[in-house]
Amino acid sequence: MSKQPAPKPDEEQPRRPFRLRRLFAFGFAVILFVSLWPWGSYDPQDIARLDGGVPAAEIIHNCFGHLGARLSWGVLVIFGLAAYPLSVLLLAASARRLLSGRGMRPAGWDYWTALVLFLLGCCMLLGIWPDFLAGFTERLNLAQMPGGALGQRLSSPGSGWLRFFLNPTGTAIVSVFIIGGAIAILWVHDWHSLLVPYLFRRKDEDEESLGSRPLIRPEAAAAARKEPRERTQRDLLPEEPAPAAKAPAPPKPPEPAPAAKAERKEKPRPAAGGAPKEEAYTVPSLDLLEADDGVMTTADPKEVQHKTEILQETLGNFSIDAQVVKTTSGPRVTLFEVLPAPGVRVERISNISNNIAMELRAVSLRILTPIPGRNTVGIEVPNASAALVTMRSLMADSAWKSSKADIPVLLGRNIAGEVVVLDLGKAPHLLIAGATGSGKSVCINLLLMSLLYRFTPEELRMILVDPKVVEFACYESLPHLIVPVISDVKRVPLALRWVIREMKHRYDIMAKVNARNITVFNRRKPSPTPVYDDDGNLIPDRLPYIVVVIDELADIMMTAKADVETSLARIAQLSRAVGIHTIIATQRPSVNIITGVIKANFPTRIAFKVTSQVDSRTIIDGKGAESLLGQGDMLFKPPGAANMERNQGALVRDEEIERVVGFCASQAEQCFNDEVFKGGEEDAGGADDMGDTLGGDYVNGEVSDADEALVQQAIQVIRRDRRATTSYVQRALRIGYNRAATVMEILEQRGVIGPQIGQLPRDILIGEGGRDADADAEDEDEMDLDDPTGSP
Repeated sequence: MSKQPAPKPDEEQPRRPFRLRRLFAFGFAVILFVSLWPWGSYDPQDIARLDGGVPAAEIIHNCFGHLGARLSWGVLVIFGLAAYPLSVLLLAASARRLLSGRGMRPAGWDYWTALVLFLLGCCMLLGIWPDFLAGFTERLNLAQMPGGALGQRLSSPGSGWLRFFLNPTGTAIVSVFIIGGAIAILWVHDWHSLLVPYLFRRKDEDEESLGSRPLIRPEAAAAARKEPRERTQRDLLPEEPAPAAKAPAPPKPPEPAPAAKAERKEKPRPAAGGAPKEEAYTVPSLDLLEADDGVMTTADPKEVQHKTEILQETLGNFSIDAQVVKTTSGPRVTLFEVLPAPGVRVERISNISNNIAMELRAVSLRILTPIPGRNTVGIEVPNASAALVTMRSLMADSAWKSSKADIPVLLGRNIAGEVVVLDLGKAPHLLIAGATGSGKSVCINLLLMSLLYRFTPEELRMILVDPKVVEFACYESLPHLIVPVISDVKRVPLALRWVIREMKHRYDIMAKVNARNITVFNRRKPSPTPVYDDDGNLIPDRLPYIVVVIDELADIMMTAKADVETSLARIAQLSRAVGIHTIIATQRPSVNIITGVIKANFPTRIAFKVTSQVDSRTIIDGKGAESLLGQGDMLFKPPGAANMERNQGALVRDEEIERVVGFCASQAEQCFNDEVFKGGEEDAGGADDMGDTLGGDYVNGEVSDADEALVQQAIQVIRRDRRATTSYVQRALRIGYNRAATVMEILEQRGVIGPQIGQLPRDILIGEGGRDADADAEDEDEMDLDDPTGSP
């Protein structure tokens, strides 16, 4: 993500010409106002001169000649002194619409009705008192007619029919209400937007101008450049002071303590895979990260202002009564908040999304109708120039330094430019999906680097799964690893089964010390007497967190779907309390990969750019991800929230990862757990549904006596019920799907059942031996393709 220069507004986004009707309206208002001006322009004798009552040698005094004289005379005779507030109102409103149309509603029927009511109310009010401003009215040749002919007809003494029904007091009250209502309508159309931005502005935005927000304050950037090379762990974890560590010259790796496991048996359960005991281990410092290239800012305020005017005019072109009331700029996009008038359907705004994108020259738009929790519609427009978000700028922010989360990880910056920190302990599991090149792998690197900057190998352990081999190769020397980076997909089910066994073991030892979760367990007071688990192992004082990261779930699901899906579901359901968390990612967000079971157990999700709405709905149960910009632009569904947040991920360079991993590796040696890949035959769930295959001898064409008994049971079930499907045999014998599929292969080889042909049911080649005549019709209800990647 590179920072590109912003295009010049006058070259790429020329200002649109003002409407001629606004210019005509302003010209008419000027003519009316000047013509009525009683000191130097209007002369009541002008009309007499025009009608021949004054010698022709006299000139017309009105500034606009014959036109001004006749116009002013007609308006004054009909409306009286009400013509003056009307002319002032027309002049102000037309000037406002001509010079700055931003924040104004289209002039519809209600606008013109309000003008008429305002004029009518003024005439009625002035007509109540014929002697009001008697000297001035006589000068204008309007004696006893301050409300003009209209006011005299409605409310003057003797001839006013409204005065006859309401009396002077009632007529005045009605007139005031009419004037007040008309002014309120005109205010909403022309002037309220001058006040609305101040009402919507957040209290803490003291230094923010409209549409612009600095991502890093200048003083913070200067302090980062002048920062000394030596840092302590207290800089990153203020509540836990630690010895200083120099980043450029990593310390010599400490010698492993030979008696580190003297009090334990050879089985290293309590430390979750033999976590090494390092002395004076310090987390990496910010000096290992690339320095920022100065202060990074968001969109140019002039650009935001220009787009606001275009957006407001586009809404007016489609007769949508709505106002742009607020703008918020982030690293990649700017959010325009539009306030529809009462009665306006928000769907009308989303229906013209293509027109808005064309007018703004935007690559893509995302419209929120409405913004959750607000009474405005959100329109997210890409910035002309993207601001670079770096990992160092995120970690230098107070939101990261002062975070009290159990397992904090960085995600990037939100649409307001604020740092987003996720507590993986509350998540408690994370699903990441997006197309190739959308920023998914960079996001995982940011998560892993966040963990390395907060936890020592004794506090957190990892299992990294990398079917693509190259993604996690840079982390192979980490001392936090329980096992080497797993690239063989056949080993993934074994690793997940070990995680389940470790989860059950942790529950057992927590029950021994009456701890509800890992936080209570780690904070408990030391027991004066040793406490042992059921295997006779000494229960440790602390347990490390375990984070399992799977980079590409699709490759694993295609080879061992039943095993992986079931294991991930069990881990996600039960592991939060014992400090085990999972992060899975995929670039193929289809329903075959992100199944319903996985989605139900991974509520916290991140969606990067995808190619279709179908993929977006698969990830986040809604559209929006197809409109993202790529390169770290994401939609984040926080834990426990129903709404999406749009964030921009940070750039993590390979050189930064190498320096941080090398710094960690230089302080502690790796200590792997050999038990992770042992006990593959042991069922982690205590049942046969973990995907165990039929006896290992079948690979040579033979089966054991126990497996032969299972095959014979399957034959009896098929002969009795006349149903030859894998799922039915699985349910009838209560075995796993893979085992049932193997049984079906054996039965096909022995000629008990026919082959699977398309979607047709298998033929049953053995006699019925007693069966109901209606069973044949039920075979079609449970057709099975015997797909090795399918699920029961």
